[in-house]
Amino acid sequence: MDMKWHHGAVRNHDPELMIKAFEIAGYEKSDVEERFGALFNAFQYGTPPHAGAAPGLDRMVMLIAGEDNLRGVIAFPKNKKARDLLMHSPSKVGEEQLKEVHIKLDTKEEKNGYQ
Repeated sequence: MDMKWHHGAVRNHDPELMIKAFEIAGYEKSDVEERFGALFNAFQYGTPPHAGAAPGLDRMVMLIAGEDNLRGVIAFPKNKKARDLLMHSPSKVGEEQLKEVHIKLDTKEEKNGYQ
């Protein structure tokens, strides 16, 4: 089994610190809750700190449990449409966010009725 280790800084995992960090960057608390709601909500439930060490624990548990698929053991499973129903993720992106990354959405329906 190939285990890869990645090292990095401890990511923010405290909702109050998250708000303060975003305030420094010019965001209001309401912006953080709206734009980063999934992450902010996860922090409300005590998401553990993540320091970047990734030995593939989910895959080891999958093998130990005799599962054929990660979905059987993954902590935050997604449905077949890649949505996390607990965190309501992914969420809608606002026009300002799209402008920041120079993306324009074309939502016109095609002639056959499909988008």
